[in-house]
Amino acid sequence: MNKVDVVIPVYDGVEETRACIESVLATIDAAWTRLVLVNDSSPRPEISAYLRDVAATHSHVLLLENEQNRGFVGTANRGMSAEGGHDVVLLNSDVEVAGDWLVRLREAAYHHPSVGSLTPFSNNATIFSFPNLCRDNALLFNLSLSEIDAGFAESASVDDAYVVPTGVGCCMYIRRDCLEVVGLLDEETFGKGYGEENDWCQRAIKAGYKNYHLGNCFVYHKGGVSFRDEQDPRIAVALDVLDQRYPSYHADIQRYIAEDPARQLRTRVLLQLFARQARPKVAFLSHKLGGGAQQHVDELASLYAQEALFLQITPEEDGQSIVMTVFDQGQRLQDALHFQVDAEYDKLLGLLRELGVGHVHFHHTMGLHPRLWVLAEALACSHDLTVHDYYLVNGNPTLTDAEARFVGDNHPEFDAVCAGHYPLPAGVSAESWRANQQLMIESAQRIIFPSRDAANRFARFFDSSRAVVAYHPDFRASQPYPAPTWRYGGEGPLRVLVVGAISREKGADVIESVARAVPGTGLEFHLLGYAYRGLDADVVTHGPYDHREVYGLVEQINPHVIWYPALWPETYSYTLSIALHMGLPVVVPDIGAFAERVRGRDLSVVCAWDTSVEAWANFWAGIATTGQLSAPACGVGPESEQSESFYAGQYLATVPARAGEVRRATLIGLAGNLYANTPELSARERLLGRIWKLSRQPVVARMISMVPFSVQQAIKRRLSAKPMHDIVR
Repeated sequence: MNKVDVVIPVYDGVEETRACIESVLATIDAAWTRLVLVNDSSPRPEISAYLRDVAATHSHVLLLENEQNRGFVGTANRGMSAEGGHDVVLLNSDVEVAGDWLVRLREAAYHHPSVGSLTPFSNNATIFSFPNLCRDNALLFNLSLSEIDAGFAESASVDDAYVVPTGVGCCMYIRRDCLEVVGLLDEETFGKGYGEENDWCQRAIKAGYKNYHLGNCFVYHKGGVSFRDEQDPRIAVALDVLDQRYPSYHADIQRYIAEDPARQLRTRVLLQLFARQARPKVAFLSHKLGGGAQQHVDELASLYAQEALFLQITPEEDGQSIVMTVFDQGQRLQDALHFQVDAEYDKLLGLLRELGVGHVHFHHTMGLHPRLWVLAEALACSHDLTVHDYYLVNGNPTLTDAEARFVGDNHPEFDAVCAGHYPLPAGVSAESWRANQQLMIESAQRIIFPSRDAANRFARFFDSSRAVVAYHPDFRASQPYPAPTWRYGGEGPLRVLVVGAISREKGADVIESVARAVPGTGLEFHLLGYAYRGLDADVVTHGPYDHREVYGLVEQINPHVIWYPALWPETYSYTLSIALHMGLPVVVPDIGAFAERVRGRDLSVVCAWDTSVEAWANFWAGIATTGQLSAPACGVGPESEQSESFYAGQYLATVPARAGEVRRATLIGLAGNLYANTPELSARERLLGRIWKLSRQPVVARMISMVPFSVQQAIKRRLSAKPMHDIVR
């Protein structure tokens, strides 16, 4: 095997450059490795001084200095042209390495046939990225580079290498024999950098060589430090050049991403690193509909990211299959495992045990196979239940009738009317439905309610002696809340904003009807989010939003007041939090958590939830006319009586910190669980999906709204018994 030059072009990034060079010096063998540093006329005097000091201190370090700035490509070429005829590792100055990384790269370079280039895994290296492919990732679970690299070194061998269309130049091993045939990077075309290694790798393929992704090595790449100026314009130019020179290049990249041959290895390493951490480990179980339940799950995973590890089990095909994902820093990772519950329950259970899961937290059971209701018992661990809605009461999460309006606590036909909106399975009564939930509820360590109202309502049907009332953690995010201010005095239109994904239960039809009823009265109704169908142009619909961007979007709309026209007793409402955090006036209904959460708050009007459209129109028109926000006679909410310390210190207190070990046989056996086995939609279901998409258009939505909802439901059920979220993919 040939000797190796580790070539590091340097321009900027003092701390990154120091960390890079020190990691290389600590891990290479001077007997067969030379470190070649190329200073591209750095504007940082401290960088130049540091490079000269390193070269003077270490005999196996060669320092080359450009008199004028040549850019990354020319600087890399100068380093690769250093005398000696060695193999080359092109290494960015913001990369760090660990262990015997270079031993593994060199061994693989002479183990596989026709090697032109080799690229290891990295946190930030497009198609070589870990844990998320083609993403800029933080180091998994806040582990050290050495821990992650050791995981790859243990889980893979020199044989684990995948042929790829291109390497990535942040860390790319090039054999000298290939370099002499293919030549250096194209400095004339690619200037200061971007796309040069892709071009070189395509030239290598044309010369009969192969580019490989090596699976038993991982390096850390900070990204965008040394040669980051004017990066975006260079990218566009480079992509055009690559398309012109190699017409199939981008198709080859997309094909590789679709096939993703390294996915099994990424998953093995991910699971083993998860298992070996001696931290509390919690399995969340929830539905697949997103919304507030998922936002809360994400919130918990983010809040405790430094203390615990989390995974989530979510229905895939309702009642049949599930998907399991792992969280890192509050975000679910891309790679998932899929299980058919009837056939693979024991397999799933065995994996969770080996991962060291010590607690189960149910957030919803909609769509979950019933065997998963006793998952905690099977794992011999405790479980919590958070009540996000009222699905456990009688299958109707919102306790609404066929018109999507709250049934009422004392309705003599409560369950029957609820079933008119959300029918129970054939042969199942509301009483037997509740009995089926009883074991999971009664054996819960804690039943967590995000409001006192939710706890009181739930207690009518189930024993809530282990109840914990705790507002979601976001409640504390901006305490004390800014005092709301009224900024409308009658000049210009009164801007009324509704926020969220608005169903019938959340008042979509109410918004539209009120907006229609008050034309030309100095009112503007805005929806930041979307409705269950397209709304009339009387409502300015801004479309879906990212939770991380919502505050900026609200500021752009600049509303005078936020309205919550919900027709059901919501258990918390993250969208209400937006108004509280921003100090905006609100108008809320007198059921659910709303009145409770705004109790004693200025400029917070509580109105009867069943206010008529005419009364709403008069209410808003009166504010637009007088310029004053005034409350009708309609009472206030109850005291919250909620625990402010639960999420601050109690939530994880009883969860054991377990280190696990996933057996090799288990990891190998998961190969068939990497991809979903979702059945194809029938012709009727495809038709239903097209109808749904058309219904998002305002004109079509207006026509559909004229059809009684019961008729719409009947048509839907005739076309498919599946829930819409299984059809609209």
